[in-house]
Amino acid sequence: MAKPRKYHTATLLKSGQVLVTGGTTTESDVLLNSTEIYDPLTDKWSHSASMAAARSEHTAILLNSGKVLVSGYGVTSEIYDSSTGQWNPASSMKPPARYYSIATLLKSDKVLVTGGVRSAIYQADCDIYDPSTDQWDTIANMTAPRAAHTAILLNSRKVLVTGGETNAHLLASCEIYDPSTGKWNNVTSMTEERSSHTTTLLKSGKVLATAGYGHTGTLDSSEIYDPSTGKWNPSARLSIPREFHTATLLNSGKVLITGGE
Repeated sequence: MAKPRKYHTATLLKSGQVLVTGGTTTESDVLLNSTEIYDPLTDKWSHSASMAAARSEHTAILLNSGKVLVSGYGVTSEIYDSSTGQWNPASSMKPPARYYSIATLLKSDKVLVTGGVRSAIYQADCDIYDPSTDQWDTIANMTAPRAAHTAILLNSRKVLVTGGETNAHLLASCEIYDPSTGKWNNVTSMTEERSSHTTTLLKSGKVLATAGYGHTGTLDSSEIYDPSTGKWNPSARLSIPREFHTATLLNSGKVLITGGE
């Protein structure tokens, strides 16, 4: 990249290019509003238009329109239009500012934002953004406050939230949001506590959870959730322990694990 950064986002655009937004500098933790575009065809990075607000530990999610919704760290939100390369303001979330939350695109093209931290307090509250109206709406709270969790869309159109942490402890608990009812329901917990982990929807419809930080420290374990049975089962161990890593489903059906600490 042109500028070293951490706590940023990277979003795959419909063009195949990758949009990187915000974060902080790696040495002095200065907040960034700059963005960059990576083009895999040329293997080159280029500067793109800066966001209106500097952000770190925020969310960025590709909408069905091909635009990218960025929110978090501050209460403001903005949308990147890849056809023009410009940012446009979107309606703001309710205050106070939220960070370390997770954004998930629903089948309806609405965006579900769950948990995170506000004013140093872990949150159970959730909001939904509707691109067609440019409005945020508050929905039912999760059953537990959490940050550093995951939230993944299942084939059933429901959203599975796993693990994370609160002010007091790490979490193994899981819950499912049903957009058709607007309700949260607890489901079977993972086999161990995990935060800063990954969950990946496999081609089978099952969910792979890998590594993260647990009761014993950084983890190398993994487990698989089967929505048809509602149960978690242990899977193979990673070659090394990881947290803050990424997991990418390849076209082959295999999962690529990269980075972390």
